[in-house]
Amino acid sequence: MTSTDPHAPATHRRGSLTTNVRWSDVDLFGHVNNAAFLRYLDDARFTVFPRMGVDESGAMTASLLVVVKHEIDYLAPLTFRLAPFEVQVWVARLGRSSVDFAYEIVDGATVVLRARSRMVQLDRASHQPRAFTDDERADFEAYLGPEPELRGW
Repeated sequence: MTSTDPHAPATHRRGSLTTNVRWSDVDLFGHVNNAAFLRYLDDARFTVFPRMGVDESGAMTASLLVVVKHEIDYLAPLTFRLAPFEVQVWVARLGRSSVDFAYEIVDGATVVLRARSRMVQLDRASHQPRAFTDDERADFEAYLGPEPELRGW
């Protein structure tokens, strides 16, 4: 489900996915494992930007976006329960052939996680960087917003 976050400033549109913790997401410590959080970020990104890799029929698109970097701040634990949580995603930076996605995972009023992913678009045949088309840029620009507030090292 894609929506606009009502708490975001009027000029900052966020995509949103409401989902649940799966039993397989929880580790021996009783909280969601860090690898599961990456799947949540992927799920939200592909929900909001469906033309970026695989279309609705499951066919590969002309876009071949690959992750080159993730930065994640884990701010609060998320545990198994039946209540859903929300994954918000927006575009923090748009380059010629790369894009930074920003994320927040929100559980009620609690921000559980903040993250940023840098992805580079490659030409499917040569695997060299390929500039975004005007249509691809428009998809990203609709969700352009600020950098996420990540903690330093």
